[in-house]
Amino acid sequence: MSIWFWIYLGILILSIIIEVSTTDLTSFWFAIGALVAMIVAIFDVPWWALLIIFAVLSTLCIIFLRPLVKKKFESATVPTNVDVAIGKTVVVQTKIQPEQPGEIKYEGIIWTAICEDKSATILEGSKVEIVRIEGNKMIVKQI
Repeated sequence: MSIWFWIYLGILILSIIIEVSTTDLTSFWFAIGALVAMIVAIFDVPWWALLIIFAVLSTLCIIFLRPLVKKKFESATVPTNVDVAIGKTVVVQTKIQPEQPGEIKYEGIIWTAICEDKSATILEGSKVEIVRIEGNKMIVKQI
């Protein structure tokens, strides 16, 4: 076997290791290109042809397959814990003022709340929608 077989085997292994450690679905496509180039290298194809095969196949996989696979994985993501609170309507327990956070009650737990509109005041008893969560504070907007 030529040296190119071993080089592309090394690229294949390195790409898989990087993908497992990052899970960004980028290195995996280089592993596919390296696998095909490695198989073709068994037939003593010139190095420049192997390089073209590797580069073209990896690029095509990134351009066409990565978005499809990434979309499939993202659609399977289910919000967990307090992420499910986003979009829920709750009642203000303590007045929320521009420079002073108030409190809301979500599923029996009192949370510090800040208004998304920094200049707004929301009175106690008003209904608000949870927009996002930043640390231990819920960012809300008045309905």
